[in-house]
Amino acid sequence: MRLPIASLVGILAVLFVHPALAAPGDKEANQGINAAKGGFCKRAIPLLESAESQRHRPSSAVPLADCYVKGGDLLKASEIYHTVASEKKEPGYNARDVAAITSAKKKAAQLEARIPTLVVTPVEPYEGLVVEVNGEEISDPSSPHPFDPGVQLVIVARADGYEQSSQKIALKEKQRREIKLRLKPKPGAKKPPATKPPEKKPPEKPVATKPPEKKPPQKPVATKPPATKPPVKKPPQKPVATKPPATKPPQKPVATKPPVKKPPQKPVATKPPTEPPRRAETTPGGAPGPGQTAKPPVEMPEPTPPGPRKQRKVWLGAGFRGFYVPQIMFKLLGEGGRDVLVPGGELALSTRLGTFDLVFSVAYARFWMQDTPFKPKGHPDTDYEIVASDLQALQADARLVWNIPLDRNELFAFRLGAGLGVGWTFMGDLYRTQAYPADAVPGDQSTFVPGDPSRYVKCRGPNNPAGSFRYCNQLDYDADHYPGYVEPSWFTRPKGRPQGLRPLVYPWLVLPEIGLSFRPWDRFALDLRAGASATGVLGGFGMRIAL
Repeated sequence: MRLPIASLVGILAVLFVHPALAAPGDKEANQGINAAKGGFCKRAIPLLESAESQRHRPSSAVPLADCYVKGGDLLKASEIYHTVASEKKEPGYNARDVAAITSAKKKAAQLEARIPTLVVTPVEPYEGLVVEVNGEEISDPSSPHPFDPGVQLVIVARADGYEQSSQKIALKEKQRREIKLRLKPKPGAKKPPATKPPEKKPPEKPVATKPPEKKPPQKPVATKPPATKPPVKKPPQKPVATKPPATKPPQKPVATKPPVKKPPQKPVATKPPTEPPRRAETTPGGAPGPGQTAKPPVEMPEPTPPGPRKQRKVWLGAGFRGFYVPQIMFKLLGEGGRDVLVPGGELALSTRLGTFDLVFSVAYARFWMQDTPFKPKGHPDTDYEIVASDLQALQADARLVWNIPLDRNELFAFRLGAGLGVGWTFMGDLYRTQAYPADAVPGDQSTFVPGDPSRYVKCRGPNNPAGSFRYCNQLDYDADHYPGYVEPSWFTRPKGRPQGLRPLVYPWLVLPEIGLSFRPWDRFALDLRAGASATGVLGGFGMRIAL
């Protein structure tokens, strides 16, 4: 197996490994998924069915449906595809589960057109008609019913007063089959009487009605006006003599006393307000001096706020700098891999250019990785190798960082920048060894089938153990990749072998880099930063001292 040069940067990173706890059924699911990818569906189906019975995951259900399709069980596969396609992302689902849900929708639509259907149409109505296919009654036989292709179908039909009918057929993919059902009546059986349609009565004619006879108008009867009696005249009443009203003698006016005039009040003499005595000046002994008064207090000016800090031109710093390489970076290049952490440290010298810092640094990184299975994309499972590393590197780089103060005194500042450099692996080696599934039985060739890559182990030699010749062999340029093999530098090309893959000098880039600076004293600062680099996710923490 030949590893791509670009993949080596990601493979060279691991310090601590934190394996995830396996959930019930994950082991069977991983083995089944790998077997399905390798085309071993007979081995994959029981493993995936066992995994699904313990817990359901779209990433294992879709490969199970794929194997059902290869075996011709289209109905089972269609049911699984539709079930997964209707799911939503649940807590705990990973990227493979989300991708499986998306692919299930497409596969369900494609498979629907391949499933054949059957329609049983009676040529006449039969009372008590029952249609069975392979012993199971189907409801509404005149509607399409799906069946797996290539499977023999025994169709049985019976009705009251008719002989039972039976026939065998097999449907092909995409076939839309219709059977015209005609039953023979039993000897002596009476056919159900034909029912005549109800006779239509002619509409009744409307009965002619005679118009109402007109009566001649009655003559008006002459009525006598009522007799009116002449009004009775009453004699006029005599006027009654009225006495004139008695007049009262006029009242005499009441004499009123004139208002008494009060003598004017004399103005009251008011004293001018007395001013409070002034405070006398005090002598040094504390007693006021004779004939002296206190001076007004002197107002002190408000203190002016301090200006921004003085900018320091040159800083010397040191701290921790490391990288984190997630397993997904391995997935971009192939299969296998693990999460890795590369620790290190750095010394830095920076100079201030306005609001920017130009930083020159030298760093150390320890690319240590324990035994890890890996193979490139597109290669068969027989190309899995166990890769390990104890490389150590020095890196030199230059960075430009923009400082954005977050307060007036520049106690806190936001930092944004980018960097470019080069790395040199001055010590350590890269190890590669051919591998085979650990659960295989030595001597039994049929047990050497793809499985969980995390369970692969190193080959001890060609076809060692016995039966592993598909994994442990000398048929390719990796013929000598056995315990003790050290990968040569990529500047070296051994005779008859491909170019080596151990990096010697490699480029280094970080973009972007973000951070936060804390400057509690004028000549001292603490820096926290993170960024995306060519060797993984960058993280660092350090301190600076102004020179």
